Amino acid sequence: MLGRTMVIATLFAAAAGAASAAPVRHAGEWQTTIDTGRPTLVCFRKDLVIDQAFMLHSMATIPGGNCKMNRYTTVGPVTSSSMSCTVGGSLMTIASTTTVTAPDTMTSRSQSHGGAVPLNGKLAPLPDTDSTSVSRRLGPCKPGDPLFN
Repeated sequence: MLGRTMVIATLFAAAAGAASAAPVRHAGEWQTTIDTGRPTLVCFRKDLVIDQAFMLHSMATIPGGNCKMNRYTTVGPVTSSSMSCTVGGSLMTIASTTTVTAPDTMTSRSQSHGGAVPLNGKLAPLPDTDSTSVSRRLGPCKPGDPLFN
């Protein structure tokens, strides 16, 4: 569950950043590759404005997570943000920078530090992360694509 949540959070971070106004993630089939991992396909059924409130809402899916946005800015094709979250009673910080590199194509770097999740009745610390993802819209959704929103 946590791995899926982090992938979804990365997808949202990767979807941020088109202009000075809040960016829009367009409906359709999106492919995201995190670091050198396998590409993940997700079908987004509708356009969605990616703003501070939406990013905070997506992070709220982490069990026991409670976040606040420290910074969110968009300048041209680059959106930067930082959040502080309490996860499992432990502080977690997340910083990300997303650059729109072409229409419906984005590169994002995300770093997190701290946090813990309940595991077998104990709190397990989350590892620090530093990852880069590339997301691009491939076109309309296809039958069998995992659906989101």
